[in-house]
Amino acid sequence: MRPFDTALLYVLSGTGNTYRAARWIEDLLEKTGIKTRLQFIEAADVKGDFKHPGRQLTAVMFPTHGFMPPWSMIKFLFKMPRQKEAMVLSIATRGAIWMGPLKIPGAAGFANFFAALVLLFKGYDIRGFFSLDMAANMNNLHPSLTPPAVNGICNKAIRKIEPCMSQVMTGRRLLFTLNNLYEGLVTILIFWLIPIFPILYLIFAKAGMAKIMFSNNNCVSCGMCAKFCPNHAIEMKSFFGKRRPFWTYHCENCMRCMAYCKKKAVEAGHSYILLHAFIMAVPVVANITTEWTNAIADTLGITNYWLMVLVEALYYIPALFLSYWIFWMLIRIPALNTIFSVTTLTHYFKRFHDPQTRVKSLMPKLNRKANN
Repeated sequence: MRPFDTALLYVLSGTGNTYRAARWIEDLLEKTGIKTRLQFIEAADVKGDFKHPGRQLTAVMFPTHGFMPPWSMIKFLFKMPRQKEAMVLSIATRGAIWMGPLKIPGAAGFANFFAALVLLFKGYDIRGFFSLDMAANMNNLHPSLTPPAVNGICNKAIRKIEPCMSQVMTGRRLLFTLNNLYEGLVTILIFWLIPIFPILYLIFAKAGMAKIMFSNNNCVSCGMCAKFCPNHAIEMKSFFGKRRPFWTYHCENCMRCMAYCKKKAVEAGHSYILLHAFIMAVPVVANITTEWTNAIADTLGITNYWLMVLVEALYYIPALFLSYWIFWMLIRIPALNTIFSVTTLTHYFKRFHDPQTRVKSLMPKLNRKANN
């Protein structure tokens, strides 16, 4: 006898990888007679969804950002209501790279463990968690994988989903597996090398990657990137009469804007961030900021190296945001925009999004059962 009769899939997806995995799970569950509903977290009604949990399995599905759930998913997990023994499953997708014979699996690290711990403290019955390799999609760091590589990764993911979900559907817990052992070892290594890695990622990497995004001269001010952003992190701002996208601190670097822009107008400013780093590394500035760090640390009595790194955020974040404002205004000059565009790697990268997912399918109000 199955432990549940219905399923609710809470999904967060940027370029469509996690959404596609959710569709596979949805199809698998419905073929076995389990009524399943797929719901994007930005449109979820968490109170209404749990009025009659009964024999319902709730799954949270999300991509991995910095070996953690994305910030929007973290906030969603804390927003989920307390439930006594409501069944829950956590599934994290991770970026894998296949280039010819070279096959590098992704790593979700602490992502599923974090989600499970939060929900466990809220009273949920953790039925299990696992991570899935999907095609690496960080086009601000690397070009898109080839179609054969993407298909190979997806086929392997499908083969992994079937036994995992079969185990859950028969009432067995999916906790002590080789997959989770691997993720546990990755987590131990991360925290051993950098004890405050998740915090550093949220403060420095998340903000830093968001504040290098810009639109090149191909931008036609259509505003589609802002409309389809899952975190409402892009604003269309006017400067000298033309509206251009402006990436705010809400950006989670999900790459949807870059992946689906038909004009290939969205870039990640590698040359800009190198220039910014160079300015911050100039001896005069470096000495001043080092003195600030030491002074604040002395005042607060901080001696730990990693805590002193966090102190640097007090001036790093404001400096980054101020320089981005200046950068955003400068790129309105076509010649400067061209210089920054042709000196960034993304200008030459092939963009990736899940080949079977249209951007409209990722919008809660526009989502359709089928993707044609």
